[in-house]
Amino acid sequence: MEPSLVTATPVAQPIRRTAPDAITVLVVGLIGAVAVLTLITAGVTFFALAVAFPIALPIAQQFHVAVSATDVAIAEQFASVWYVFAGLGVASFAAAVVVMVAVIKSVAPRD
Repeated sequence: MEPSLVTATPVAQPIRRTAPDAITVLVVGLIGAVAVLTLITAGVTFFALAVAFPIALPIAQQFHVAVSATDVAIAEQFASVWYVFAGLGVASFAAAVVVMVAVIKSVAPRD
């Protein structure tokens, strides 16, 4: 048997992308959307608390609103840690972005 002088080169196969089925995309998309909206709502709420506590007492005094001593003490304590609420707001927004990216990656077609 004589050796062949023809060389074979491999033919590149097209990449087949498999997409998740429609029900999976719908369920993951809905759960992801609810999670993202919840995290955004939490972020807005935490930022609102970071702003509201430091200005609550001056506004109440300006409009001559009667405020109990307990409420004043609570507002003063929370006003001194406004940065915690701001940090929780940032963390909530960051988590919303992470969840959104994870949902997009999970429903995108795969190789």
